Formats: sequence, structure tokens, C-alpha cells
Amino acid sequence: MTADPTLYRQAWRRFPTGVSVVTTRSPDGAPYATTANALLSVSLDPPLLLLSVATGGNTCDYLRREGCFGVNFLRGDQAEIADFYGRAAPEERRTLPEAHTMHESGVALLDNALVGMVCHIEQQVEAGDHTLFVAAVEHVEVREGGALLFHEGQYGNTG
Repeated sequence: MTADPTLYRQAWRRFPTGVSVVTTRSPDGAPYATTANALLSVSLDPPLLLLSVATGGNTCDYLRREGCFGVNFLRGDQAEIADFYGRAAPEERRTLPEAHTMHESGVALLDNALVGMVCHIEQQVEAGDHTLFVAAVEHVEVREGGALLFHEGQYGNTG
């Protein structure tokens, strides 16, 4: 027996999550970004995280090709950035905010994000309509501020 997909989606809308922008590169080397909230810490020693993305999309294809990505936890006042990359057409996702730095790995980190991390993919698992990427965290930047949250289809913040 399988749970009703509509109720399952409604259930997860009630679970508040942090919001991030994940960056990688397209096949021609251009930056590529998408909004993601399906992230979790897997291990502290060694530092590992898990990212879940839709299997059929460009983001998944580019992550597989590049083998690395940036994670940018957004600040409470960055809902506009989250909304943009959550709705943008593929060509628009190649445009980054002016305030970003290209890490030596080739991924972009947003200068004003609450946290920036550079991750290298170690494992991939297909699960339903998503692919799970387990990645080693190789670089971390942490800044002060409140986090952007997503709950019931709306953005909020921790302060």
C-alpha cells in the first residue's frame, strides 16, 4: 500500500525547511543555479551532506557531469533570490547575483549567503523520481544572520 501522493505533499509542506541555492556548471562551463531545500547533514566526521534533486532535470545532469557543487544557505532577507532560482527557465539559471565568488573548484558561492560550502560528489542513488547525491564538504564559509525558511508554500525567516 502506498500513501496518497496529494496527502504526502501536504504533509511535507507543513515541515519548515531552510532554503539554499545550489550551484554547479553547465556543459559549456557557465554557472548554473537552482533553489533547493532537500539537503541534510549526513556525517560530521568526515563532513558529508546529502542533496536530493529531480532526476529528469538539468541540475541532476550537470551535477553528474561536474561531480561537484556549491551550497549557499540563504539569509532571511534573500527570498527574492530563492524565488528566482526556484522558478527560472534553464537559460536564466545561468545568471548569478553580482555578489558571488568563483571558488577554485569552478562552482559559485554567493558572497551574501549565510553559509557557503563546496562539495564533491562521492555517491549517487536513484530514489523514485529523485537522485540523492552524497557529497564530501571540502570548503565552508559561515556568516552571521538569520536563515530563510520555507513553510506552507511561503518564505519566512529566523530573525
